[in-house]
Parts: sequence; C-alpha cells; structure tokens
Amino acid sequence: MRGVNKVILIGNLGRDPDVQFLEGNIAVAKFSLATTETFKDRAAS
Repeated sequence: MRGVNKVILIGNLGRDPDVQFLEGNIAVAKFSLATTETFKDRAAS
C-alpha cells in the first residue's frame, strides 16, 4: 500500500523546475530552493 506524505516548502526557487517522466508516465520535478531559515543541531556542538 502506498502512503501519502505532505510537505510544505517555503522559499524562493533558484530556477525553473526540471520535469522528467519515468516509466509509467510518472512525473518527477527537480528544483533548487533558497531559504533564510537556519538550523543548528545542539547535539553536534
């Protein structure tokens, strides 16, 4: 059984998405995303 994942990405696209089609006519899009958010892993200090 396939699951559904929901992701919300907020930022600016670096360039137009690159859409390719896999076997079975499945579309896959690749894109770059720029954000201003930062994250520091406290355990890695």
